[in-house]
Amino acid sequence: MKKLTFILGLFLVTLGINAQIIVIDPGHGYGTSTSDNPDGRTVTEIETSLAVGQKTKALIDGSCTWTTYLTRTTNVNGWISVNQRALMSNNWNADRLLSIHCNAGGGTGTETFYCTADDTNTAPDIAFAQKIQADMVTHGVWNNRRCVEDNSFLAYHLGVLRYSSATACLNEIGFVDTTSDANKLNSDSWRDNFALAYFNALKSNLNLTCSAASAPGSFTLTLTPECVGTATRNRLNWTASANATGYDIYRNGALYASNIAGTQYLNTAVTVGTAYTYYVKAKNGSLGTNNSNGTLSATTINCSATPGSFTVTLTATCSGTQSAINVTWTTSSNATSYDIYRNGNLYAQDLTGNSFLNTYLIVAGTSYTYYVKAKNANGTINNSNGTLSKTATSCGSAKMINSTPSEAEIKLYPNPNNGKFVLSLNKQIENKGSYVIYDATGKLIQNKFLNNNNMNSEIDIDISNFPTGIYIVNITIDNQEFTKKVIKN
Repeated sequence: MKKLTFILGLFLVTLGINAQIIVIDPGHGYGTSTSDNPDGRTVTEIETSLAVGQKTKALIDGSCTWTTYLTRTTNVNGWISVNQRALMSNNWNADRLLSIHCNAGGGTGTETFYCTADDTNTAPDIAFAQKIQADMVTHGVWNNRRCVEDNSFLAYHLGVLRYSSATACLNEIGFVDTTSDANKLNSDSWRDNFALAYFNALKSNLNLTCSAASAPGSFTLTLTPECVGTATRNRLNWTASANATGYDIYRNGALYASNIAGTQYLNTAVTVGTAYTYYVKAKNGSLGTNNSNGTLSATTINCSATPGSFTVTLTATCSGTQSAINVTWTTSSNATSYDIYRNGNLYAQDLTGNSFLNTYLIVAGTSYTYYVKAKNANGTINNSNGTLSKTATSCGSAKMINSTPSEAEIKLYPNPNNGKFVLSLNKQIENKGSYVIYDATGKLIQNKFLNNNNMNSEIDIDISNFPTGIYIVNITIDNQEFTKKVIKN
């Protein structure tokens, strides 16, 4: 590669050490299939090289004072020959030229090529190629195939590398005809990783300190169908993603709304009774991450209909040593919320779940009556099995009959925990048992039946997908109740 040492020297003096010019060459291009691509390349090769090139440019532009150019910015703008690409790099006075490709022909992993033909100083090209290769192996979690000189056997490498004046290399990201490689090449999040690898390698090779924006952090999405008067809509709320500068909404798998600044989106362009799926992507420059709880689905409510029939169940239980009545109900079609009536009076209103743990002023041995009213903007309906009554049970320190304390020992550990813990039973279950977990509001979040196979068992429990806080675990063994408190950090 013929280095224009004198010109480059003047250029660096003029612009200063931070004013680097980087040319990114997304290989191949043009066309939507192998058949209409002059170089016989696949869609994966064409699209991946451009996407990674654009993401790399975005990282540089977002955090550095360098000047960056792309030799192509679209997949359908006509064919650009290798000599044209080298000429473009020279016309832009590039300090570094990075040519991005995808491999084919069987194999796996990443490899980098450099060309030292006609060079009087080969060290810069070798060092640049080695750094690109090392960072791609690390950030892309690729098999390290090789980093070698290519002076003769591949025309594309020769053309774009040999005739460019810049320090240059060409990286083959992965193999399009190997399934595991192709899955990475077509993944947007992996393309982010590849771009970050290139960005870090360029910084290190140029010995500059500008930094890329941090990738957005994990976050969760909730989806709620609701009514506003007689109009139906789907409400999306999500927790904030660290480092995110905006959010994109995907509905039914396609981009639906972009660059949302807040953490809520009201989707009003919906059809009654239709199911829709959603996920949200947090963005920061070229980097992005999807909501961590995956794609959610909801069916819109018929807001012109009154709530449908439903039934209520009462259970006498405990919350610690406090007597409690757990009120649960089946879902009422078209309902948007529920009101609970205790002893004939409105007690709790506008509930959106299907359970309520009533602990306030519940006295053991006293009977309480309940009914539930489902409602929406068009009307209300009471639960179809009428007013129910339940007598509260005593929740003092429970003791196992004819059992020593060591035999009756029940443990939860570790406590506090990250949402994953063990229920340890050192007790023979003669008939049946169960455990029920409630959150701090009394909402039932998990339950499981136990049998005599669970004697002396270590039962794994996972509530890691629920928020941090205090949870009540109510364990019942042969009609004996034990209540434990667990803290999720």
